[in-house]
Amino acid sequence: MEYQILNNKIKINLNKNIGKVIYVVEGEDVELNLLSHIFKNVLKYKEVIKISRRDQKVLVPESLLNYNSKIVIMNSKSSHVGTIEKTKYINAKIQEIQKEDEYFNVEDCPIYYIYDCDRPEDKEIIQEFIGKYTNSREASEKSDYSAFGGMLLLSYPSIESFIISNFETNISELSSKENFETTKDVKRYIKNNNYDYNKITENSLINAFNEMVTSLEKIHIHRVNLDNIEEFNQNIFNYEVLNKYKYLLSLLLISFIDLGIIEIE
Repeated sequence: MEYQILNNKIKINLNKNIGKVIYVVEGEDVELNLLSHIFKNVLKYKEVIKISRRDQKVLVPESLLNYNSKIVIMNSKSSHVGTIEKTKYINAKIQEIQKEDEYFNVEDCPIYYIYDCDRPEDKEIIQEFIGKYTNSREASEKSDYSAFGGMLLLSYPSIESFIISNFETNISELSSKENFETTKDVKRYIKNNNYDYNKITENSLINAFNEMVTSLEKIHIHRVNLDNIEEFNQNIFNYEVLNKYKYLLSLLLISFIDLGIIEIE
């Protein structure tokens, strides 16, 4: 695929057949419930399965209402980004799903890893993973585990940046006005402003996308190669970490471009 130019001339395709998709997420509550709300209540997909590490059961709906599209949102073994590579855990959960859906083939699934970039001690492993998890459908040549590919999509400093971007404009200017040194600061801002992921709508997703593009433009990033997002991720990581998360920024919606849910003109 050629580079995808990022701009704010977009539409959301509510009728997109995305097939089987796996999101591996960090948090036990926010990410699981956030993505579930978006896919079920905003985009109206019928088959959305949440798998929390706290609840070892996999709840598969009895009725496969939408055979072609199924979204699995699961925790990795722990909240540490390094456990992306604890693949025995992920495999076990996928095998439970396959008992109910024999057509759920992980090798055919795009996989997205949604993680925060809020802990300085994780810098080295995130740097490593930026070079390994570069394509949602294929394993990188740098990966030493060939069975899983996947695309790493980070949030700076945390997924709560995405929530804010749904409800505010000029989010790129927010850090100059507010103190966002830690994820706790971002969460406090959300609480004080009563921003709830359950209030996310189709229109707010469009706003969030525009805010993401605006922040990327300020880092002088205008395009992304979805076949290999290493350079894209590395440039953002270098800027944000060096400048202590100057821009609240989440790359979650890059997965929606990759899936064809968001179409850029």
